Amino acid sequence: MILIFKKQLVGMALVLLSCFLAGAMSPGFCQSAFDSDEDTLEVFEDNGKEKTILDEDSMEDENLQIFEDDGTVTQKQLPLEKSSLAHRFLDDSTFTLGYQFSLATGTNAEIVTNYAYLRHEYETLFCKNLFFKFDGKVKFIPETDHRADAEDKDLFLEGSVRELYLQAGYDDFSVKLGNQIIVWGKADTAAITDVVSPRDLSEFIFLELEDARFGQFMLSSDIYWDIANLFVFISPFPDTDREPDIGTRYFRTLPDLDSYAINENKPEFGDLEYGLRLSKTLEKTELSFMAGRFFANAPVYGHNGAFENDMPILRKDFAEYNMAGAAVSYAMQSFLLKFEGAFKNNFPLQGLDENNYYTIVASDIFDAMAGLEYNANDRYLLTFELSNRHIFGNMSTLPATDRDSTSFYFAYLKNFFNDTLEFEYIFYYHIQDENLFHDFQLTYDVTDNIEVKGSLALFNMQDKDSILWQYKDEDRITFEIRYYF
Repeated sequence: MILIFKKQLVGMALVLLSCFLAGAMSPGFCQSAFDSDEDTLEVFEDNGKEKTILDEDSMEDENLQIFEDDGTVTQKQLPLEKSSLAHRFLDDSTFTLGYQFSLATGTNAEIVTNYAYLRHEYETLFCKNLFFKFDGKVKFIPETDHRADAEDKDLFLEGSVRELYLQAGYDDFSVKLGNQIIVWGKADTAAITDVVSPRDLSEFIFLELEDARFGQFMLSSDIYWDIANLFVFISPFPDTDREPDIGTRYFRTLPDLDSYAINENKPEFGDLEYGLRLSKTLEKTELSFMAGRFFANAPVYGHNGAFENDMPILRKDFAEYNMAGAAVSYAMQSFLLKFEGAFKNNFPLQGLDENNYYTIVASDIFDAMAGLEYNANDRYLLTFELSNRHIFGNMSTLPATDRDSTSFYFAYLKNFFNDTLEFEYIFYYHIQDENLFHDFQLTYDVTDNIEVKGSLALFNMQDKDSILWQYKDEDRITFEIRYYF
């Protein structure tokens, strides 16, 4: 069996070590409940008599020796010290034991996922202003799962870390160091301003957005002013989206990519990604402005004119771009209006040159979203969103791309049986390509600790030239059970 750890875990080990040392040195961990300059304590009983208690650090059974007036010795069992490291670790931890099984129901019907996992979430406060968070998961994947099948293994383990950071908080600001998930923007249809944290695409769209996001190593700070709040970050080696591994169910390539020799050019240490967000809440209105320098989370391919063994060399690039955007939401009785827009300068797009070689086209684009949410007094929730991407400039090298790409998103959420059963329906429609997607989900809380979830995903692809056409037969039924402890 092979345990696969992501590269962020190596750097995070240093953070974890510093957190452990900080916790070990904090008063809650170091100071005994019986700390005294003397080796004995005096206990006054109800009858006024005084008894001597011997405090021996070396007692392994954690008993107190009590010397009675008549010279006899009795033992008193001590409760577990609440300040102990083990006790605090368990108190501050949440574990999730889960199992997922899914079956493709399209033309190529077969078992897709069949794995168990253990997730550990740990949050604790060291000293007065030092906070530590860890969120990691390990999956136990047998051979019937498409990932184990691609690895040609009977069983293997896959580990990942979503977040792992240390935070120091003060009255007017806080500082974080480590793997962090940064959520910008409010759109569900597209990543308008939510471009900081990369996403796990190894399961295509079958990961919930909350689980799909994962953190990258960065130094960040929140600064609190009376007029507004400022958030700034800098990442010394940005991460990118996790693509499906070669041979897995959802691995796809561009047409004729096998005829190229590919050189990958991912961000390295020193390729800085940085940004800021200024936010302000005015009664029922929330405003935020974002800007920064980023690397594309998804790759594009470009031929640089060179050849290797008569094969053209293709560069797989995660190019940099600049972004400036804003988001606003306004609450009005049962309605929530939301708008989001971002101008992205030199954003990398996939194109073709005059010789039909893949080329990278740096274009200025504008992404925008308008949405409406309606909460019917918690009886049900409706969400509507319309998003659009507009490309500026010459489109001659983008023959397979529309100047405007528009999507519509609708979601319906309702709870039943005293909120123990949740039904959610999601509808997505791409207007230019006429591709659409349905997702039906049922979540049932069996007990306070056990949750069962089932979902059905249906695709209806119309445009054979669109990227999603390759997933036209990926209808899927999924069952998942989770136990929280």
